[in-house]
Amino acid sequence: MNPSFTSGTGRKGVLERLGIWTRRDLLIFVVVVGYALAIFSLMVGALARDFGLVTFTGAAGRPVILNLTPLTIGLSAIIFSLAILWLAFGLFSLRFAPRTLDPNSIEIRSPKVSVLIPARDEVAVVRDLVQDLLAQDYPHLELIVIAHNCSDETSASLRGTQDPRLRVLDLETADSGKALALNHGLAIATGDILAQFDADNRIPDPRAIRRAVAYFLTEPGTDVIQAQIETKNEEATLLTHLQAVEYRIFSYLFWGGRNAVRLPCPIAGTGVFFRRELWDRVGGWENERVEDYDLYCKLVLANARIEYKPDIVALDEKPTSWRLLLRQRSRWQRGHIQVLAKRWRTWMGLSDMMYLAAPIANGAWYASTILTLLYYALPWSFTYWYPPAVLWVSMWLAAYGTMAAILIRTGHRRDLKYLPAFYIFGFHWLVAFLLAVRVKGWSGSKTPHGPRQ
Repeated sequence: MNPSFTSGTGRKGVLERLGIWTRRDLLIFVVVVGYALAIFSLMVGALARDFGLVTFTGAAGRPVILNLTPLTIGLSAIIFSLAILWLAFGLFSLRFAPRTLDPNSIEIRSPKVSVLIPARDEVAVVRDLVQDLLAQDYPHLELIVIAHNCSDETSASLRGTQDPRLRVLDLETADSGKALALNHGLAIATGDILAQFDADNRIPDPRAIRRAVAYFLTEPGTDVIQAQIETKNEEATLLTHLQAVEYRIFSYLFWGGRNAVRLPCPIAGTGVFFRRELWDRVGGWENERVEDYDLYCKLVLANARIEYKPDIVALDEKPTSWRLLLRQRSRWQRGHIQVLAKRWRTWMGLSDMMYLAAPIANGAWYASTILTLLYYALPWSFTYWYPPAVLWVSMWLAAYGTMAAILIRTGHRRDLKYLPAFYIFGFHWLVAFLLAVRVKGWSGSKTPHGPRQ
């Protein structure tokens, strides 16, 4: 990383605290904040106009040269359909009451757990995760680290760990992709239960594996368990803290909300546990840029029961700068679009098909707001229908009210003060959507980990 804006005193300055380390970070920050404030101002101004408090007039007598009403009605329908879906699951999540158990009260029998850890140039972090897993209070454990196309000392850093439960595999392939490493580990795993963790994770609870096994033993219908994802470096910058808030809201809203109405919980790319026999129904991972979401689609089609268990926690490292955040999220956007192109013909249920179309809604939101900004700048150039501002404001208030309720319900009341900044932070998704076209491959967009990221 090039710390172009370091204070020179060893202390973090204001810019570093905001996640701005380079001039590129600064440019991204200005674009995101500027766009967020422009939309906020637009809504306030339109709200005043709708209530007759102010009147906007264009150039008298100028002809309308384009009528975009049919287009903008379609864009608005896409945007609000997905917004209502998220809001509905947010409200459902407020009645989500996850079952918890004391793993020590359950007699743990003998299912073996194979933990797959794909690692590409992860020498800075992988050893900590391996030590956390070897310290787990569970006797039947197999750790498989797949050092895939590594150019650093990932494998060598683990060779000195003398523990028969650990296997370190070196994998060299012409192509890159997390799925390739996972499938290589899957082929040699011997456990009845499979677990997947990213190399940058930490597992703070020494009974996490025991908890997962206990759930599988007491819930024979559960095929997959998704753990709670928390942020390992939450206090590094304001940016990482906002990502922590994002994950707390998203996991309870979408994972918990779906489980509350007996729908499967989507899976992340880490902190996931699977019954081994499940792979006979779905096969392995497919080498997509978002292999976890593609696997989730396969699990839904296989009628797998996926449960969210927030008492099993994995700590995940988040990007500390805007540059790396956009690098990560643009890959996610590109990958989601590719899965959409691959899966749109296969019906997975209304809510999952709407979630599959999320990139379309993102693009529709971007296009419609740009059209609105142009409309106010050039009111004589075109006409179109746009939802009343009061509807937009009502949706925003309902969404942020629901987020606040989730933070309170989950014991994160202290994060309420971050919601105004979280509003601005959310606009990075639009930038990521635009940058998705630049993503060339998996390896070039992989997020680096460790203190030098």
